[in-house]
Amino acid sequence: MAYDDIAFDVIALNVDRALAPHRLMPPPVEITDLTNRLVNHGALLVGFVERIPETEHTVRAKGALKDWYDLTGSGPGDGAMANWVHMRALARMCRTFMDYLHEREGRHRT
Repeated sequence: MAYDDIAFDVIALNVDRALAPHRLMPPPVEITDLTNRLVNHGALLVGFVERIPETEHTVRAKGALKDWYDLTGSGPGDGAMANWVHMRALARMCRTFMDYLHEREGRHRT
């Protein structure tokens, strides 16, 4: 898959839904579904980030990669709130990866 084939708009919608305020917390079934989508989106984005030499990664991208592997390796804790917090952390990492890729792509296209 090429960079231009990434559905950034779809990923952004899922990230925005996951990061909605607490009063708009989705029901547990949607949290599970959204978490699965974010894991898939993140895995795709991580693949693109990891194609870039590590020496060119920003501090935020490096931190997000570490957090990504920590969170996807261990999963959430127990309970609905833990699932919600886990989902939100994945969403924040997806947003960081998207921002990094957009910034980098913008620099390379000019």
